[in-house]
Amino acid sequence: MNAALSRAGRAALALGAALALAAGLSTSAHGAAGSFTYRSTGGTVGNFVDPPNNTCFFFEFPASRAENNTNTRAKVYNSAFCGSGVVRDVPAHGTVDVGGDSLNSVQFVP
Repeated sequence: MNAALSRAGRAALALGAALALAAGLSTSAHGAAGSFTYRSTGGTVGNFVDPPNNTCFFFEFPASRAENNTNTRAKVYNSAFCGSGVVRDVPAHGTVDVGGDSLNSVQFVP
C-alpha cells in the first residue's frame, strides 16, 4: 500500500510541477503587442513592432511625436538612455506630441 501511495504521490507531484511550469511559461510572454511609431518634424518615421517590455529602445533620430499603438504603456525619454531626461507617459493606443525633435528613447512598462 505504501508503494502504491508513493507512486501516486510522485505522479501527482510531477503533474503539479508540470502544470506550474506550463502556467509560469504562458504568463511570462513579456511584450507589448502592436506597433510604436515615432516621427520627426521633418517627416522621418521610425517604428518598433511587438517590442519586449522593460527594454530601452533608442530612436534612430530625434522625434517630435510618438504614437503608441501597442497594448502597453510606454515611457518616452528626451535622453538617449531610458531612465534619465524628461519622461512622458504614452498610454496604450495614445499619442504624445512635443513640438520639437527632442524624444530619443522609449521603454514599454506593463
